[in-house]
Amino acid sequence: MKMNFYVALICICCVSANVYNGNFRINWSHGSPDGYSRAILSINNEYPCPTIIVTEGDLINITVRNELNESTSIHWHGLNQHENVHMDGVPGVTQCPIRPNQTFVYQMSTENQSGTYWYHSHSSIQYGDGLKGILIIQHRNDPWKQFYDDEQIIELTDWYHIPLNILIKPYLDPGEFESVPVTGLINGIGQFNCTLDETCSFYRATIRNGTTKRFRIINTSVYAQITFSIDQHEMRLIEVDGTYLDGNQWTRTLLLNPGQRYSILVTTKTNSSRSYWIRSTLHPFIYPHHQYNTSIQPNASAILQYVDQDNQTETILPSIESFFNDQFRINQSIEDARQFSDQMNLIAMNRSEYQVPTGDSITTLTFNSQFEDYQPHGVYFNNQTFVQPINRTLLSLLLYDNSSQLSWPMVIQIENKKIYDVIINNIDYAPHPFHLHGHHVWIVGQGRSNDGYLNETTIHNVTLNTTNAIYRDTFTVNPYSYLVFRFLTTNPGIWIIHCHNDWHLQVRMAFVFNESPQLIKQFYFNHNLTNYVPFQCQI
Repeated sequence: MKMNFYVALICICCVSANVYNGNFRINWSHGSPDGYSRAILSINNEYPCPTIIVTEGDLINITVRNELNESTSIHWHGLNQHENVHMDGVPGVTQCPIRPNQTFVYQMSTENQSGTYWYHSHSSIQYGDGLKGILIIQHRNDPWKQFYDDEQIIELTDWYHIPLNILIKPYLDPGEFESVPVTGLINGIGQFNCTLDETCSFYRATIRNGTTKRFRIINTSVYAQITFSIDQHEMRLIEVDGTYLDGNQWTRTLLLNPGQRYSILVTTKTNSSRSYWIRSTLHPFIYPHHQYNTSIQPNASAILQYVDQDNQTETILPSIESFFNDQFRINQSIEDARQFSDQMNLIAMNRSEYQVPTGDSITTLTFNSQFEDYQPHGVYFNNQTFVQPINRTLLSLLLYDNSSQLSWPMVIQIENKKIYDVIINNIDYAPHPFHLHGHHVWIVGQGRSNDGYLNETTIHNVTLNTTNAIYRDTFTVNPYSYLVFRFLTTNPGIWIIHCHNDWHLQVRMAFVFNESPQLIKQFYFNHNLTNYVPFQCQI
């Protein structure tokens, strides 16, 4: 197997690693995923985009060819990119944007990560038009494998009929509020303007009688909080954002914010029904003064089809009468989410890597997030706004400018092998799902809606969960409330943290951690990797 020096470098710690090679041609195509024809951003003219399935420790090489008339980039959501920050996919931060007709090769190792992930454009609001896909990293010794027979992927998303590259313009100038999605899709199929009968198209998930199946559920929405359910079936939660759970929580409804992922176990029932509704319900969207707006068709449906051991079955639609059987549970999930916007009571499996770090020296940082004049013109963190460089990247500025750290608005320097508690205060009427690149974090404190705010002093009045806090990479700050996450700085890099409501990222709801800048510089120069980081970007 021929590989260049860089691929060999990131493979030093790999054991019998395989290499996944892919070629992505990014272009516009046309499709009707919910029955309405529109232009879609696709990969190799496919929507949904290709699914990548690899094994823990494998290498991934993706050659991206940009056939658009605008720049693009790809972020690998949840991958820590250890010693690989220039492959994180954030234009202006870790890489130059991929210009039209240019090619860029992403090379990365999954290292010791496993679980359910995804990839998406990190340029403008492109992934809302379809530029996203699923990334599954199989565990070499899956701790849950003995409890299920096979597995299936369920991608949930909101969906617009007008391309977002059109809708984004009035949002940014003169500053209209976010456009509400028209409907939702399940694995790229929706049911707009049709009745729940044979005239609709449905994704069909199958499960063999007498078995248990693992479903990997991913919310790849731009905007929508989603409640997922399978009629008459309990779901056992076993993974969140690549972290394995203790398996002691069962639920009939699952709450997912944009960017979040779960794995569930579902076991067949013994009654006579052979098919059941799978449902994805978009929550109403909140606006100022407690006003709510809803999608035209907030429900997307799929079918769970029971099959015999030889996978033979007659195709049967679930009864229309049964469609509303679990509606009260969905309504309750939506109502509960107005107070607490994340799935509750998650406890990780008892593994050393999930243990909350503790110590006498913990640094606390506070960030107050607030819209400018409560309008979508821009977002302040601590009265400052993050703006990406135009013709440089933050990584380039760090490597080539004669400075030991970055002097840039809302770039915060943090030191190596330290424990940090980060408070995010949400001074806003809406919940915000945040994603930190380069790390998973422990959610040690999370207020309900209207619980108020914390700072470096009042944090001591709150009991933090340092015993079994959940360890994840995408988490939600409730309205007029706070969240505290803890992380250990063991991954030098320039890592953005941002709201994964992608409308809000466009108005700069983000800031950046510059983690161990001297170690970043040493690594790139000592390993001759600076040729992967251009001094200046083409504009």
